[in-house]
Amino acid sequence: MVVQTETASGTATPPAVRELAAELLPQSAEIARAMNDHLFAMMPELRERDDGELRLETLASCEVNIAQVLRLQKLGAGPQQLVLPVEAAEWARSLVRRGITLATLLRAYRLGHAWLWDRWSQQLYERVPDSEECIAAEQHSSAFMFAYIDLISDVLVAEYGSERERVMRSAEQLRAETVRAILAGEPLDGEVASRRLGYELRRHHVALRVSGRGSELRGLERAAREAAAAVGAGDPLVVATGAATVDVWSGALRPPGPLTGLDAYVPPDGILVAVGTPGQGIDGFRRSHVEALQAGRVAALARGAAAAVTRYERVELVALLASDFPRARAFVGTRLGSLAAPDESAGRLRETVLAFLVAGGSATRVAKLLFVHQNTVAYRVKRAEELLGRRVTDDPIELTCALTLAAVLGSSVLAEDDEGEPPAGE
Repeated sequence: MVVQTETASGTATPPAVRELAAELLPQSAEIARAMNDHLFAMMPELRERDDGELRLETLASCEVNIAQVLRLQKLGAGPQQLVLPVEAAEWARSLVRRGITLATLLRAYRLGHAWLWDRWSQQLYERVPDSEECIAAEQHSSAFMFAYIDLISDVLVAEYGSERERVMRSAEQLRAETVRAILAGEPLDGEVASRRLGYELRRHHVALRVSGRGSELRGLERAAREAAAAVGAGDPLVVATGAATVDVWSGALRPPGPLTGLDAYVPPDGILVAVGTPGQGIDGFRRSHVEALQAGRVAALARGAAAAVTRYERVELVALLASDFPRARAFVGTRLGSLAAPDESAGRLRETVLAFLVAGGSATRVAKLLFVHQNTVAYRVKRAEELLGRRVTDDPIELTCALTLAAVLGSSVLAEDDEGEPPAGE
């Protein structure tokens, strides 16, 4: 939507402003990441509600706003030409559903404005030696940015208000608030909470987190119900928790079995499903949800290597090992060395050594598992030991952990290609 307002008055955009905007525009994503980090550092009201998705949604809003500010200044256009970015509108609606106030939204824009202005004005000062020209460029930029924030804030207030009215007209907000209270560990009467949710909390629960970038909320909710049906019968509890995330609980009176229905379930394209383990009562409701979030985090770290459905019980070790991701990545690099190369040959060696360790050092069992000859297994293990500089049985626990991280998380924990390194070999 294009903002309609009176034509902004003022002089033509100074060349220094247009040149700097053109130079910074390709760096919008990098600038947005720094701004996003600043906002979460400065705003506990965002930090305390962050489930991973909120940070990503805020980042997307930062990036489109920064890109628009730079693009308009590059073109010499006025702030009245701004268009409300889809990502910014989705972020405002997401704040409503998370119970985050309008004041927080406006404060985020004020802090973002101040942060961007500090860096922009410093760049102008460094590149424009003529003091009068620099002052003129700063005055023009300052007027532009204040007008931009003023205009887009008006539109976002309206967007936030419309979404809040829509949510408040339904029972969705009450359900969302009740779920938030349960997950936060607040004292609640179980029967009252069950009535508010329309969902019996005394049952056995399996929690799911359904997410999909670029998917409409209705499509996510439909996918969430399909995923819950794959877990078990009965009406699930479905709560939209972000612009691109839905949390789901599937309940049953009896403990569920091994959830074999999930093995055949295939989500729609672009939809990711993370699943916790079964748990009973309010504590089980909360614990299974935490596990679903952890499974979703592992899937996010694995990037394109992740399956469409990630079950916590299958990635629990990786979730624990990668709880401090920078240290986990360093651990993989230290333990695997050249074996952490991101190529197919090293990948085959890692797969073989991991299977070898899990099989207790039985080349026969590994050969059957991987459908290769025993001599191939022996050769790969020997080649891996050459790259490691030690026997694979010297530190089997640490090596198994590092190989497991590499197997599940893939390129996100593997080393960059190193020119001059010998190939890993078959």
